Amino acid sequence: MIKWVLKRTKGCGELRKDDVGKEVVLNGWVHTVRRVGKLVFILLRDRSGVAQVVVTPKSKAYELIKSIDREYVIAVKGVVRARPPKQVNPEMPTGEVEVSAEDVEILNESKPLPLPIWDEELMKTTSETNRLRYRFLDLRRDRIRRNIILRAEVTEAMREFYRSEGFIEIETPYLARSTPEGARDFLVPSRLHPKKFYALTQSPQLFKQLLMVAGFEKYFQVARCFRDEDPRADRQPEFTQFDMEMSFVSREDVMHVVEKSMKYVFKKVLNITLQTPFPRLTYEEAIHKYGTDKPDIRFGAELRNLENVKPEDMKAPSNDVVRGFKIVLGSDLRNEVLEHLSKMFRSTGVKGLVIDSTGKTYLGELGAEAIKAVTQELRIESNELGVLASGPYMKVSEALGEVRTYLGRVYGLADPKKFSFLWIYEFPFFEVDEESGRLTPRHHPFTMPKPEDLSKLEKDPLEVKALSYDLVLNGYEIAGGSIRIHDRRLQERMLSLLGLSKEEMIERYGFLLEALEYGAPPHGGIAFGLDRLVAVMAGEESIREVIAFPKNKEMADPLTGSPAKAPEEYLRDIPWLKIE
Repeated sequence: MIKWVLKRTKGCGELRKDDVGKEVVLNGWVHTVRRVGKLVFILLRDRSGVAQVVVTPKSKAYELIKSIDREYVIAVKGVVRARPPKQVNPEMPTGEVEVSAEDVEILNESKPLPLPIWDEELMKTTSETNRLRYRFLDLRRDRIRRNIILRAEVTEAMREFYRSEGFIEIETPYLARSTPEGARDFLVPSRLHPKKFYALTQSPQLFKQLLMVAGFEKYFQVARCFRDEDPRADRQPEFTQFDMEMSFVSREDVMHVVEKSMKYVFKKVLNITLQTPFPRLTYEEAIHKYGTDKPDIRFGAELRNLENVKPEDMKAPSNDVVRGFKIVLGSDLRNEVLEHLSKMFRSTGVKGLVIDSTGKTYLGELGAEAIKAVTQELRIESNELGVLASGPYMKVSEALGEVRTYLGRVYGLADPKKFSFLWIYEFPFFEVDEESGRLTPRHHPFTMPKPEDLSKLEKDPLEVKALSYDLVLNGYEIAGGSIRIHDRRLQERMLSLLGLSKEEMIERYGFLLEALEYGAPPHGGIAFGLDRLVAVMAGEESIREVIAFPKNKEMADPLTGSPAKAPEEYLRDIPWLKIE
């Protein structure tokens, strides 16, 4: 039993000049230990921050302090003193003061750490597997701690705003039936119902629509979502949505509330005033200008058709198009950048090349007349680079969009302190699955088509636009939503176009179809990817940096060793489930 006498009276990071002369008790972790002559300097850390503790030979804890090391948990009692002027540290919030220790308790010892959590440069050389294996230590780092606190502040600010707008927080089930939404479900076998399964919900979509039918009108939820997807660099099998739905609204109503919420959150959490309304682009405009439906608009480099350059100049078929853009380099064109661009063009199946202001070409060749046309049309000047590609319009646009994003990151074209929101709307309702050749909904099958496009549903479905909308921030989609179908006949019509028979509709979605017959109001909403929103606000490229206990790129958890085999006694309770 550890005797613990010195109970905390102040957080380490809370000390200020006003505390000089006061006796305080600090509890925390030893961040560093530094010995200067006979003096011992300790940086003591807790959740609130770091404070400097000085132990002199006169302190009764002087002998005890010789035995401590980094990450020991200790308690310190002492008097707050002003630091000598030359020792003031303006980089620390507590840098004007220190605590002169009178007494110290060791509350727990620590083994040497397997992670250099005190040194951000060394942490860059640490493998992600090792970081996640010891995530409870990785979370002690100031950067990660700040990210997790930021996440809590953003979540709370979102709750505050939507409650103030009359929304009600309602929890919906995680265990439900399988209603495929584009990804595989995680299935949970039922012990009490042999050969039947629950599915972990991919989103609260159907339940929140039922809440609108139930008359709650304004709902929100911080919802966990589960998708059994193949490994991808920045996906998680479980993630968090801030989900909301409203009744008796149009697309404009939803977008207006979302803009107000972002304005509130950024002011409350980051003290940044956003300008609203946010700019908007249709899907077609976004593809034409940026080659992607989630463009980073913090820098220019807009795509354009090159009217005076022929596909034949790039040894491409005459029915292809030639498109391009220019960027300001800011530094030399490196070989590794050219090699990466070459791989990007090859992987997308388009012919691409790069040209500088002198007319020199890379990755391909052009004739003198074509070079002149490119430099004139793109107006390439000194220290600028032109990028062009030839192929089918969509392929070329998407390829150039990826290249634009890559070069923007490599050459630091976007201001990292700037937050640029953008609405993308009027998406195509359907797309064709490359493997099956069947129609699939781009958003989900419960989205309302544009009313003026209803006549095209059966005749020309790929021309139908959806009443859907995505919110993009700094090149990342952080939210997606739509106005929903609230009429059973139209909902059945949409499901039929996706190849579902009447029997399959009833089997999968019968509960929703029935609910739509009982006075379903017009409704719509949106779901924020909370992990992504916080990552962008924190300046992180990966959502794993803002999740307390994330999975790795292989969708596994090195910390707990999951997924793992189930205990035999559990499997005996479900004998019909055969696992080798």
